[in-house]
Amino acid sequence: MKLPSEPGASGCVMSLCLDNGGATTTSNFEEGEVMTDRMRVKFSGQAGYEVDCGHHKKTRVVFGMIDDEKTTVAWYLFTSTADKKSQKECAANDAPASVKFGYRTDIGRTIPHSFEKKIAMNELAQNPKGTYATLNMDSTKTSRMIGYRIDKLKTKAGEVVTFPFGTQQDSQPSRAGEDIEGKVLFLETASFDEKKFHLGPQGKDSQILITGGAT
Repeated sequence: MKLPSEPGASGCVMSLCLDNGGATTTSNFEEGEVMTDRMRVKFSGQAGYEVDCGHHKKTRVVFGMIDDEKTTVAWYLFTSTADKKSQKECAANDAPASVKFGYRTDIGRTIPHSFEKKIAMNELAQNPKGTYATLNMDSTKTSRMIGYRIDKLKTKAGEVVTFPFGTQQDSQPSRAGEDIEGKVLFLETASFDEKKFHLGPQGKDSQILITGGAT
């Protein structure tokens, strides 16, 4: 299954649709709706990983939230939860083995979203160190793209939100099609540069959270 407007994509993925002529799109917004009093952003995925902690593999997905003016990107990480034994194994390993199943060679399709309650760019997750959410990944073995949906995430303003985004696919994630429980963490904000988006967050602390064992 491919995200609309990605190379070779058509149809609908996770409630985001594009007609066959490529001229009309629909998303969270009702047709003709004016969003003047809402906060508007765009989402795009950057990378997806499976981190091997021994008895458990954790799913981690990095995505960016871009402001409407395209001046700032806020980087976030979804990480799946594990039982206490598996989490202890992860935490004891500073550099667990990881497989990258999702990636970007460019920014790809950015998907618009509007918030009813305004937040700062670093306030997508109510607790920046980890706020409960679920992740679903739409993928097959032959997919060129992976469609993701974050659900049940509460923002700093108390709004519960759901939104989609995508990445290119290197391999099918083992938990595709599942509603994966986990948490969303804030990583960092940076100046938005479309040409560098595929590189992801560059901070040392962010890199530790993405590929380390602690999260």
